[in-house]
Amino acid sequence: MFHGANAASTVGPEATQPLVATASPRGGSSLSPTSLASPAPLPSPSPSPTPFPQLVPGPAQVLTTFCDAINRQDLKTAWGQYAQALQKERATSPPFVVRITIVHCRVDQVSDTSATEFLLLKTIGPNGYSDDYERPFQFALGVENGAWKITQIARCLSDGCLDETTSVVP
Repeated sequence: MFHGANAASTVGPEATQPLVATASPRGGSSLSPTSLASPAPLPSPSPSPTPFPQLVPGPAQVLTTFCDAINRQDLKTAWGQYAQALQKERATSPPFVVRITIVHCRVDQVSDTSATEFLLLKTIGPNGYSDDYERPFQFALGVENGAWKITQIARCLSDGCLDETTSVVP
């Protein structure tokens, strides 16, 4: 004997549609979704992005100048590309056991629309270790007194980049 449909709305915390239970003439029941009007989301103001500073020279030129200076062994020009805080921090070289000295620098692909770029460096590592391999180092730049300057240097390995700012010297 058929007793009609018994409807029950079940909405869990994650459900977006109620389910309707319907009795069938054969004694079973089934669940089927029904439409539920959901309130339209209110638009929220999104912050406008800060424009990327368009300074001359741009990040690409700063890093190219840095590499060219390294390759000419022009340490004054290379140091001049560092932020003033790093220059002051480096008034004395890091200890020999942790110092990484850049002996060759190569610009691969750099852009004037990014403040983080990669350079390929050959270095003399702690305790004088050298293997003549180029390795990727990530350079971060920041704006200081209206000019792009190097603010951080990280050595990159297969599982990420490690901040070596305090150890890397031109």
